[in-house]
Amino acid sequence: NHQASDADLSNSMLAEVGALPLVLRAIISARSAGADRVVVVVDPVNGPAIRRRLVSTRRLPDSVEWLEVLPESAISIAVQRAAANAERVVLIMGDRSYQPSLYRSASEWDGDGALELVSDGVLVGLTALTRDLALDLVRDSDSKIGSIEELHEWIRTRHAAKFGPTVVYCKTVAEDSWQKVANEQDRVLAEKKLESWLVKSTDGIFARMNRKVSIPISRQLIKFPITPNMVSLFTLGVSFASGLYFGLGGYWNVLIGALLSVWASILDGCDGEVARLKLQVSDFGCWLDTICDYLYYIFVFVGMTVGLVRSTGKASYLTWGGMLLFGAIATFVMASIGRNRLSGQRPEQYLAEWQKNAESRKSNPLAYIGRHLEFIIRRCFMPYALLVFALLNLIWIPICVGAVGANLAWIISAYSVIAFSPKEAKPGTLSAGSATAASL
Repeated sequence: NHQASDADLSNSMLAEVGALPLVLRAIISARSAGADRVVVVVDPVNGPAIRRRLVSTRRLPDSVEWLEVLPESAISIAVQRAAANAERVVLIMGDRSYQPSLYRSASEWDGDGALELVSDGVLVGLTALTRDLALDLVRDSDSKIGSIEELHEWIRTRHAAKFGPTVVYCKTVAEDSWQKVANEQDRVLAEKKLESWLVKSTDGIFARMNRKVSIPISRQLIKFPITPNMVSLFTLGVSFASGLYFGLGGYWNVLIGALLSVWASILDGCDGEVARLKLQVSDFGCWLDTICDYLYYIFVFVGMTVGLVRSTGKASYLTWGGMLLFGAIATFVMASIGRNRLSGQRPEQYLAEWQKNAESRKSNPLAYIGRHLEFIIRRCFMPYALLVFALLNLIWIPICVGAVGANLAWIISAYSVIAFSPKEAKPGTLSAGSATAASL
């Protein structure tokens, strides 16, 4: 079984970042990393208030265990509780905000001795210990350790003298990937850093432009009991309205449809942002978002085709629209298969995995074309292109060009499914029998 320990020894742990208390972010993140046993270590003075606050959020896992200990021995006791049945112990300081990748770095580490994450020579508050090292700390009954810094000194001095030298691996992380919160100024800075973590590495210029609008919207949404899936379904409604206006035909209806399409593109980022801000990321939510994306294209393409036929009376557009619809559906099917094969239990990583595989096959014409033109069909770019064509009253162009492009896209997707080797997904979880401890 996986174990986790979270400690929270001052009310600064309750400072809210992304609408969640810091210590609750640590607990949920530890669970997301694979821990199914969470021990929260609190001091006797602040502990009851901290517990009541976390329970009131209704986000506290039922399996959380609580220990009340004095701050000067918090880590020693946390390690003692966690180490008995653990492959390793991961200690998380509960008064800090961390980029999710740091949790993965600590949880996936499988080296000897200890792993310490460091930024500009400062311990960031995430430290992993092997079971042997953790048990050495338990056996050293004279040691009372209450902070990550004291643990660092114990490993390098007392442990080396009493039990022999041990390997300490220091991994340097960026300063903007974490933030300690001791006052309101720190909390505001942590909020800004959290916003920067919402931007994905695969975001292009149009996606980043959308986020300038979507992130402020998401910031307001997290103040209410709104889930990411609710946002996805609302955005789907906007997509449907866009398709309806396209289907009515006529210049102004098409223009309204294009504007709604752009609005749906902006809102499309909100569900993922809300999920990451509130730590409600799920595989189901990722697949729901993907299905809503697919339905967006169907609504818009069908609407554009019907609108063109109504406006011009030319039945030939039905042929073009049918080709486009077939290519789009075939692409969605191939992309879904590829997503399952390439990203497995982490479907949100599909695009990054696909791009990495396509980049490694530069000599292949299909991979080359797909890598350099895939941005055209993204929801963050295509709506703006449709808006330009709508303004110029040339909406027939994306229908005809899209019919060709969509059928090329499914061929490229099919090639990707065949050529890109299936990769076993890395779930980013702790290995069996590991333990995570978060303390102050």
